[in-house]
Amino acid sequence: MKRRKGFIAILIIVLVAIGVSGYCYQSSRTPEYALDQLMEGVQERDMKKVQRYADLTSIVTISYDQSTEILARDIGVLQKEYPDDWFFRHDTSFMKQYIADRRDNDIVFINRSLEFFLTPSLTPIGENDQKAQWLAREADTVTKHYSVKLDKVERKGDWAEATFTITGDDSDYGRLVPELTVKAELMQHEDGHFQVMRISNIEDMFAPVVKGVEDYWTLQGWQ
Repeated sequence: MKRRKGFIAILIIVLVAIGVSGYCYQSSRTPEYALDQLMEGVQERDMKKVQRYADLTSIVTISYDQSTEILARDIGVLQKEYPDDWFFRHDTSFMKQYIADRRDNDIVFINRSLEFFLTPSLTPIGENDQKAQWLAREADTVTKHYSVKLDKVERKGDWAEATFTITGDDSDYGRLVPELTVKAELMQHEDGHFQVMRISNIEDMFAPVVKGVEDYWTLQGWQ
């Protein structure tokens, strides 16, 4: 389950960041500049730059809480759509307690996976680190099959919302999530720089991402 939730989170976060290229921003105090720098940070595996332009803790925590809330709420629907997945053979009450019991550990694991993704030179210590490193490497493999187009950025005072279209290539990995719209909210800090704070359309993304993860499991030959 740790791998499942971690894969979902990294797929969302990394695909937002990659591919926002082809732009040149003159002002460092614009959301577009922040997105450009974030893209460079991900491509260069520069953890410090990524952390400056994306609040990873906020993104992971909000994405986790919103997606698991939907998971618990829609567990009956998921049972019908994926009858062979044992994880969905529970009810809402069970899922809420299950998520509450492991939330903190899951979030730590996801953040650690991102550390390995953005700092490939890190040496894993212990079994959990080895799992996090595996997840980071797999996420790196998957993201090579996707491109991202920045559709628009809307300013709302000291906030902004960026809308992306993510498109997979014609490969097994690229067909996991053929196309996805992602919206990210950025906040402007006192020094003027913008930072991505959260993914704002988790509800819309949940079903296609879950399907992509289920198809990924099938692709790997795992039950």
